[in-house]
Amino acid sequence: MNTVIIFHQIKTPGKRIINILFLIVIFTLHGYGQEDKILISQEYDGLSWNEFIKKIENNYDVRFFYNPDSIPEIRIFVKSRSKSLQDVLTENFRPHNINVSVDRFGNIFINRGQALVTGLPVNFFEYTYKKSDKTDTLEIPTESDNNYLKTSDVYVAKTRIVGNKKEGLRSSRAEVMGYVISLKDSMPIIGATVYVEDLETGAATNDKGFYTLTLPKGKYTFNVRSIGFEETKFKVEVLSGGSLDFYLANMVFLIDEVEISSQSHHNVRGVQMGYEKLAIKNIKEIPVVLGERDIIKVALLLPGVQQIGEGTSGFNVRGSPADQNLFYISKIPVYNTSHLFGFFSAFNPDAVSDFTLYKSNIPAKYGGRLSSIFDISPRQGNTQKFSARGGISPITARILVEGPAINNKLNYMAGFRSTYSDWVLSFVKDPDVKNSKANFGDAIINLSYRINTKNQLKLLSYYSYDNISLASKVDNKYNNAGASLSWLHTFGASHEFNLSLSYGKYNFNEDNYEYNLVAYSLDYKLQHYAADLDFSLRRFENHTITYGINTILYQIDNGKQLPYSEISIITPVELGKQKGAEIAAYLGDEWKVFPKLTIYGGLRYNNYSYLGPNTVFSYEQNLPKIPENIIDTLEFSNNEVIKNYSGVDFRFAATYLITPDFSVKFSYNNLHQYIFMLSNTVALSPTDKWQLCNNNIEPMSGNQFSLGVYSNFGNPVIEASAEAYYKKVYNLVEYKDGANLVVNEHPEMDVLQGKLDSYGIELMIKKPFGKFNGWINYTYSSATV
Repeated sequence: MNTVIIFHQIKTPGKRIINILFLIVIFTLHGYGQEDKILISQEYDGLSWNEFIKKIENNYDVRFFYNPDSIPEIRIFVKSRSKSLQDVLTENFRPHNINVSVDRFGNIFINRGQALVTGLPVNFFEYTYKKSDKTDTLEIPTESDNNYLKTSDVYVAKTRIVGNKKEGLRSSRAEVMGYVISLKDSMPIIGATVYVEDLETGAATNDKGFYTLTLPKGKYTFNVRSIGFEETKFKVEVLSGGSLDFYLANMVFLIDEVEISSQSHHNVRGVQMGYEKLAIKNIKEIPVVLGERDIIKVALLLPGVQQIGEGTSGFNVRGSPADQNLFYISKIPVYNTSHLFGFFSAFNPDAVSDFTLYKSNIPAKYGGRLSSIFDISPRQGNTQKFSARGGISPITARILVEGPAINNKLNYMAGFRSTYSDWVLSFVKDPDVKNSKANFGDAIINLSYRINTKNQLKLLSYYSYDNISLASKVDNKYNNAGASLSWLHTFGASHEFNLSLSYGKYNFNEDNYEYNLVAYSLDYKLQHYAADLDFSLRRFENHTITYGINTILYQIDNGKQLPYSEISIITPVELGKQKGAEIAAYLGDEWKVFPKLTIYGGLRYNNYSYLGPNTVFSYEQNLPKIPENIIDTLEFSNNEVIKNYSGVDFRFAATYLITPDFSVKFSYNNLHQYIFMLSNTVALSPTDKWQLCNNNIEPMSGNQFSLGVYSNFGNPVIEASAEAYYKKVYNLVEYKDGANLVVNEHPEMDVLQGKLDSYGIELMIKKPFGKFNGWINYTYSSATV
C-alpha cells in the first residue's frame, strides 16, 4: 500500500508558501539523517508506476509522497544498474514537467510546479537524539509528534527492532505482542487492528488493548489503525520474539474535513444479546441533573431497565427485583450504589472510563445474580504527563489528578468528590428540608504498574460515604469501601490470565430519636472477600476459550438494636452473624463454526456452603416456619458446614448472519443466587440488609430465553434491534405482610418463597456516531409472582 498525501488545490501564493514552510519545518524536526544515495541494483523495462514504488518501498527505507491525480499513467525504465533512485525518477518525470525532491530522511516528494525545499541550512536547528537501550518497545511519542502531518496514512520512517539475533537463532518464527494505547488518555484501544502489509496478515486487540502475532523473522511494514485514531505505519525488523507497543493519536484533520463512520457491525455479528456498553464520553453528552452526571441514571435510559421509584437508587431489569443485580467496579462489589437516598450515583463520573451491562447471555465467568451484571471500568492514569481537572456544581465539588511515575512504568489516577449540600438546603423554604443536613463524598484511586509487556499489576481502592440528618430526627450514616489487586500475565501469543484479590464492605448506622420512648440505634456490616483466576485462550482457530475459578467469602454482622437514650424502652437485641462461602469453576467457548454462524457455550459449577458459628432452628417439613413448628435447635462451630448447595449454570448463544448487516440471535441462561435483600419497602433504603441462604431459605435459580434480530443500515450507520425474552425464577424470596425485616433474629419466619414469570420485548434504534447521536427504545414487560 502506498502512502499518499492528499493536497488541497492551493490558489494563492501565500497559502502555497505557508504549506511549503510547514513541510520544511516538520521534516527538519523529525527523524535521522539518510545522506547516502540509493542505488537501483536491477533494470526495469516499462514497469508501471504503482508496481515500481511498491518494489522500491519494500526493498529500501524510503517513502513516496504525492498526489495521485497529478501522476500520469507512465512506465518506469531503468536501463543500467547502479543508478541512483533520484536520477531514475528525474529522467522519467522530466518530460511530464513533474519535480522530484528528496529529503535526508528518505522521504521522496513528487509534485507539479515549484519543487519543494526539503531542508534548512546546516545548524539552523540544534537537535540531538538519545539512543534508547531498549530494542523491543517503541518510545512513547507526544501528541505534537503525531500531529505533524495529516495524510491518509501517517508513516514513521524509523525502523523498530523487536528481539535480538541471539534469541532468533532458536527458531525461524517469532511471536510479537504488545498493546495499542491511546496517546491522549493512555487507555487501551479495544478492537484496533495491527496489520502486517508484507504478509497480508494481522490481529485485533482484545478488551485490554493487547494483540499477538506469530510471523517469520524479517523486515515488515506494520499498519496500525482504529476508528477515531490516526492510521499509523511502522517499519519493523523482527529478530526474535518480543514486545512492541503502539501509541495512536486521536484523529485530527488539518488539510480538509473528513467524515469518519464506523462499520464494525459488532452488534450484528457478535454473540452478545442484552448487552450494552457506554463510554463516559457518551454519558457526558446526556443532560445532567444539578450539574452531576450519573451513570446509574443513564442506565435507566436503556431498554429493559426500569426505575423502582423516584429518589431511589435501585432498578429492575426485565421484571426481576433490584437485589438480583450485581455491581462491580474493577472487581470490587458495591452493595449501595447511591448518595442521598438515590438522588446521586456513588461513582464519580470523572473517574469512570465506561460501564457494561449484561442482562441476557451473561458470560460464564460471571455468576451470583439472576438478572444482570453491571461492570464499571475506572479511568486509567495518563502515561504521558501529569494533569489535573476539577469542577464545581450546585451540589458538589470534585477534582481528579493523574500522571506517570517511576520511568513511566507506573501511572496513577485519583478522583475525589465532596458536597456542600447543607448550604443548598439552607435556601429551601420548606422547614423540614431546611433543617435537614446532608453530607456525602467518594474517592477512587487507581494505580497501574507495568513490569514488562507480559506482566502488569493494578491496584484500585474505592470509598464512599453519606451522613444524613433529617429534620424528623433520623440520622443515617452509611458507606462503601473496597480494594482490588490484579495481576495480568500473558503466557504467549494466545494465552493469558488475570489473578485478582478483592475486598468490599458495606455498613450503616441509623439513629432514630423522633419519639424518645422508642428511640433506638441500629447498625449493620457486610464484608465480601473474593479471589478470581480468569484465563483466556485463543490458540485454536475460530475458538476463543475462557475458563477459571471464582471464590467468595461472605461475613455479615447483622448488628444490634440498642436504646438511643436512657429513657427509651427499646430492648437491646443482638441480631447475630452470618458466614457463607461460594466457589465456582467455569468454562466457556466462542466458536465461529463458519462465516455466518457463531455459537457460544458455557458451563459454570457453583458450590455454596452456609457456615458456622451459628445456632439455627429445624422445622417440621411442609409446615410454616413459625415458633410452634420448631422441632430442634442446632449448634455449629466456627467454619462448620451448616448447609451445602450446589448446581450447574448453563449458557448458550448463537448468531446467524442472514446478510452482513442483518442477523438473528438466540440465547439461554441458567443461573443461581445465594444472597438476597431484606427490605420493608418497595424502594431501596440504606437500612436494607443482605441475607445469606441457609438451611431454611433455599437459593434462587432462574432460566432466561432470548430471541432477537439485529440490523445496521444507513450511512452514517444506524443500529436497530428487537429482542424478546422469557424469564422463569424459582424460590423467589417474598415477605409476609407486616413482617419486620430490619430487626429480625430469624428472618426465615417472615420469608416466603415462590416463582416469578416475566416476559417482554425490547426495541431500540441507535445512532452511535456523528455530531447527532443517541438512541430511542421501547420496552414492554410483564412480571407475575
